[in-house]
Amino acid sequence: MIPTATPETNTRRADPGSHRIALVLAGIIVLVAGLTLGFVVTAIGATRTGELDIDVAIAHHRSGALTTLAMLINVACGTLVAPLVLLAACGILWTRSRSAALALGGLTIVGWLSVEIGKAVVHRPRPPAAAVHALVAETAADSYPSGHTAFAAATVFAVVAALVLTGRRTRLAWLIGLPVVAAVGVSRLYLGVHYLTDVVASVLFAGASVLLAAVVARPFLLRFHDGESRRSRE
Repeated sequence: MIPTATPETNTRRADPGSHRIALVLAGIIVLVAGLTLGFVVTAIGATRTGELDIDVAIAHHRSGALTTLAMLINVACGTLVAPLVLLAACGILWTRSRSAALALGGLTIVGWLSVEIGKAVVHRPRPPAAAVHALVAETAADSYPSGHTAFAAATVFAVVAALVLTGRRTRLAWLIGLPVVAAVGVSRLYLGVHYLTDVVASVLFAGASVLLAAVVARPFLLRFHDGESRRSRE
């Protein structure tokens, strides 16, 4: 059977170099903005930015059910469980679309690990445990950005990128993913282990790094997807 080019394939391959350059520049700008924000809020201090007051206010409105939920999120998006969740998701997806599984796994990892740049460079102290009645012990100066939120955001962005690369709709992914990212971010404030800009920056870092990685990996992923499609039609 001779494979034929489809309008969808032609549309996806019609990607001018100027468009890719614009996306790369956008990603770099967002990453620089994220680092700049980290330096600024760390220099000003959480008391003057009002972020400490937000954490303290949240600590005064805790409940048993919300605490249980926040603790579950803490475990699910932590460094021990999150890789297993991602591996399981990619394994299930592999049986249906190997290109989508590669995109999901690779882009999520890149987006998640991108926050390590901010943590290593900014060195923002965690919220004072006594003041916010922290429910999780975090003492290292690595508050900025939030790794848990970055994992959630990177996963959502990776899913969207995989859908775009395979020519599928992304609306449902956004509708489900954005509230999940928001819930994870709020849970970090609720537990008293992060400030507001920490979780906001996580979305910036994850989004920008997934965008950059997707632009770089796009030709390979498209070839892989097209080959996979041809094999399924033969």
